[in-house]
Amino acid sequence: MGSIAVGLVGCGRIGRNLVRILAGSAGGRSTGIDLRAIVDPSDPEGIEYLLRFDTLLGRFPAPISRREGMLEIDGREIALLAPPDQSAGAAAPDWAALGVDIVIEASESLLARPALEAHLANGAKRVLLCSPPVEPPDATIVVGVNDAGLKAEHRIVSAGSVTANCAAPVLQLLAAEFGIDRAFLTTVHAYSNQLRLADVPADDMRSGRAAAENIIPQPTNADELIGELVPELAGKISGLAINVPVANGSIVDLTCWHPVGVTAEAINSAVQRAADQDLYGILAYETEPIVSSDILRSTYSGTFDSLSTMVIGGKVSKTLTFYDNGWGYCHRVIDLLRRLASFAAEETR
Repeated sequence: MGSIAVGLVGCGRIGRNLVRILAGSAGGRSTGIDLRAIVDPSDPEGIEYLLRFDTLLGRFPAPISRREGMLEIDGREIALLAPPDQSAGAAAPDWAALGVDIVIEASESLLARPALEAHLANGAKRVLLCSPPVEPPDATIVVGVNDAGLKAEHRIVSAGSVTANCAAPVLQLLAAEFGIDRAFLTTVHAYSNQLRLADVPADDMRSGRAAAENIIPQPTNADELIGELVPELAGKISGLAINVPVANGSIVDLTCWHPVGVTAEAINSAVQRAADQDLYGILAYETEPIVSSDILRSTYSGTFDSLSTMVIGGKVSKTLTFYDNGWGYCHRVIDLLRRLASFAAEETR
């Protein structure tokens, strides 16, 4: 398979992570992916600046320059475009003219299906969505959970959420090994752009409070999404998010009720075996006393903390799994991108 031609819509936190990976700057990893265009409504100077200087990731490890309508990253030219004027009837860029095969939709906007289909109408062969959509996509795929179900006829694919990518592999494993009657998911989550630096009025009162000064309970859609990804857990799982005053590094706390007797040792053994085999490269198994800072820039979807596994009464378990707020997830997006690209390559033969 040759180079994959990609267009990126959205250059926020996930988008900038993806640019670093797609530009081949993630530890020298050769991606074999040709990033042709970035589409974002922000000021081009601001986009360039935030790519060059990142509070969490540091300086971009390659030269970046900009001229009218173009970024140059490490000698590679990338078109830098504003979104098309929808009032003029243009719902998506002309991807065919840009030679783009697959669009990564990372704008973090809640997009209805017609907005995603517009990319296909304008020349893209597939759309890969970096969030749960408003309306059902052709498939929601989490690598290590249900990626065997990805098919060539899937044109609009969601990669799920960051939290679901961390939690779903662990939950699916526990359900397969020990059964799960019901479960609670709590993601203790670094603050994000949806929160505020200072107290301001907001529709959701809690989300308007100062994120760097408070522990803020928030709803999460990860529980519903996991019920879709792992059908045997549908209706059996509920949860919430708790945003805490750290900029990056989160943890999924799972409490599960099992129909059979379990032990912490049995759970750890099952997770370690999966991390070495079926979930290799997706789930890490940790035996050291780590904290959230220790998993930053991890390419795993989650890092299972074996020291924290607990069982009470023989049938109720608690497990903890750390995750970076986007870096591992973005690597799973790239994994899915390659799978979608293989379908596109077959279609052009």
